[in-house]
Amino acid sequence: MKNFIVLTFVLLVAGGAWYLTSSSSSAPSSDSEATKSRANSAAQNQESSLGGTTPDKKVNRDPEAVQGFVDLDERPAAEIYKSAEEALSAVKKGAKDYDDIILEQFVEPGDDCSWCPDFYSSLEEMMASKDATEDEKAYYSEILAISGKVENIKTLVDSIVKAGESEDADIFAESLELTIGGDDVVQYLKEHINSKNELLQESVVAAITNQGSRFAAETLYDHTKEKGDPDGYYSLGIGLAEMIPDDETLPYLQDLMLKRDQYSHLAVKALLNHGIQGLEIVMDGLTDSKDGDFDRAMLVDAIDHVNYEDDIKAYLQKLVAESSQPVVSEFAKEILEDFDIEDDADYDDEDLDDLDEDSEK
Repeated sequence: MKNFIVLTFVLLVAGGAWYLTSSSSSAPSSDSEATKSRANSAAQNQESSLGGTTPDKKVNRDPEAVQGFVDLDERPAAEIYKSAEEALSAVKKGAKDYDDIILEQFVEPGDDCSWCPDFYSSLEEMMASKDATEDEKAYYSEILAISGKVENIKTLVDSIVKAGESEDADIFAESLELTIGGDDVVQYLKEHINSKNELLQESVVAAITNQGSRFAAETLYDHTKEKGDPDGYYSLGIGLAEMIPDDETLPYLQDLMLKRDQYSHLAVKALLNHGIQGLEIVMDGLTDSKDGDFDRAMLVDAIDHVNYEDDIKAYLQKLVAESSQPVVSEFAKEILEDFDIEDDADYDDEDLDDLDEDSEK
């Protein structure tokens, strides 16, 4: 999503020319800068990471490796490391430069992980140590967040509460926002969604936003409706409107959109986050509508949730040519115009790159 601010979670590393030299060249110069870098990277990569997919190719970060791209070990940590000590050694090394590849190995590290309990227990102690740097605390707490285990999410929640108004609370809250897990994790987080601790409460909403399940969507919608806030945390970049829903969640969101109430715009944005299937659901709902004024109000800021994709562009062009529903054709034209602006911007960037290359020659 073009305005996807939060949340959310960067573990997946895209292949390509992102990292051709040593990992040390990208290490932030200070603890605070590293924390900012991590948060910005999470926002940029939220869309690819939430679906839980893993790129087929990744970049070898070994500075001694021959330049070029090779396959890295894509197995979960439980298959890579043979003991808690071995896993901890890798994590300590990864924390020095916030190595995303090591983090990725610990995304739900595997069901058959005999050493995991000892590993997480030691990790919690390392995270709580007074000698740990800000980056180390952030790295260790993020591994807890991406474990998919309720007990580790509980550790993060308890740590936020215990840290009070210290910087540690902010570090642990940022990690909690990157949570990955099933509905058991959502169920636990739901118990804290009305916390009087504002930092914890918003981090919980962000963490649930990261999940794409119907239960997560229901939890966010029910909470938003209970608060009576039509914004639904949208101004904070979290909440139902920023969710990337699973396929199974789409019918529920469609029902919310068709309620045509003050919260329907949140469901529309979530549907558009999904891609062309969600866009088709939205356009079908607009086609059957008799209230154009409400529809236009419901679509405010919705364009920011439509990704530029060839199949989406073709679908919109067909709507413009064939739809007799004014709101549908208007929205389709608006999106296509936005796509044209993106095309122009990309073209200008390419021209600048060419000029830079020519000047270097």
